[in-house]
This record gives sequence, structure tokens and C-alpha cells, in this order.
Amino acid sequence: MCLPFTGNHVGWAEPARSDLYVEDPYAPHHTDGTTARLGTAVGYLFLPPSTIATSSGIPASGDVLALGFTGALGHRWGRVAIEAEYSYLGFRTLDSTETHVGNGHRLGVLARYDVIQLGPHVVGPNSMLALYVEGGAATAWNYWSRPAYNEPSRIVPDDTKRVEGQAGVGIMLDHRLQEPIGFPRRVGWFLGWRVSMSPHQPIAASVCRGVSCRSVTMMDDNSIVDRSMLFQSSLEFTF
Repeated sequence: MCLPFTGNHVGWAEPARSDLYVEDPYAPHHTDGTTARLGTAVGYLFLPPSTIATSSGIPASGDVLALGFTGALGHRWGRVAIEAEYSYLGFRTLDSTETHVGNGHRLGVLARYDVIQLGPHVVGPNSMLALYVEGGAATAWNYWSRPAYNEPSRIVPDDTKRVEGQAGVGIMLDHRLQEPIGFPRRVGWFLGWRVSMSPHQPIAASVCRGVSCRSVTMMDDNSIVDRSMLFQSSLEFTF
């Protein structure tokens, strides 16, 4: 019965994958692999004072609340990870009305490094805790919406496209599946802060009410950088 399958060749077993099956839950962690991450982001887009007051006397929205989601794909090599990340953010005013005033998209590349790693003897069986730092660059698109016909007039900045530098810090709780059966073999939870900065550019804007808009001259504070800050929570799967 075996002859049709083996012929003149010698059969052999597939080599054991020690990185997929772990005998000892306290064994050292090997985190290499492809990663996929999905999560949420909330924070602030700090607009310079030029968007808060104009010669028209009509107040603008000022700094806005940013709320949205992020997704990333990448690869890990021990303590080092590189990811391509996309973020979508909705912008709302910080006053009691919480008016939606626009949305933003971010597309960038990040490198992350685990500065401190605590293994299973400290955290627990098959688990690891890490303090990480990250940095990278992204392109940011901000789109600002006009007020509805029944909303008061407000300042609407022109849409922008900018390059940002990004830096962050946070913690990662990573769990290894001791007997993985496929996707994934590790599940990690990320919690951290990220600051984004871009060279300051004077903001052009209009006073709008519904579809009616008129350009206004904005006062500039000559800031060096424009920035935003996000608090992120996400799950990452290693496979």
C-alpha cells in the first residue's frame, strides 16, 4: 500500500516548529513574526491661535477633539518592530455642543523598540510586559466641514496635507499561545501616548454658514511647529 506513495524516495517528518509550540510556559519569548494591529485613538489637534480669532470677530472652534481608529501591518524582530499604519480621525469641538467639524487621515511608517521587557517569571505563564518607545513619519490630511444651515457661523480652515514627525511611548502586554493552531500565535495589547509635529504653516480659512463662505485674513502667532497628541489602545496579532 505504501509503494505508490513512497516509490524510491525516503519519507521524512516535517521539522518541529519550536517557535509555534512551547513545552514550558516560562520559556523565553521569541516574538519574531508578521503583525497586524487594530485599535482606537483619542486626543487633541492643537490649532494655533490664528484659528481662534480673526478681524471678523467671529470665534473659531479652537483646539479640537480627535477620535477614531487605527490599523497597521508590520513585522517584529525581537525587541524591534516596523509597521505601516493608517489612522482615521473625526474632529469635534471641545465645547458642550461637540459639533463635528471635520475629519483626518494619517498614513505613515513607524519603528518601535522595547526598552524594558519583563518575562513570564514576573508577569505570568506565557506572558510578557514591555515598555516601548516609537518614532516615525506620516502624511496627514485634514478636511474641515462647513456648518449646517441651522448652525451658527464659524471659522472653517482650508483643507491641508502635511508631513508629520511622530514620537510615542507606552506599554505592551503580550501573551503567547502555548499550543497555537494557526492564526494567531501571539496576542498583544498596546496602550500609549503619541505626539505628532509638523513645521508650522500659516492657516488660510473662511467664515462659513451653510454653503455661504467668505475668506478672512487670519492672524498668525509665528509658531515653530503644529502638533497633535493621541492616546491609543490597540490589539496586535503576531502570526
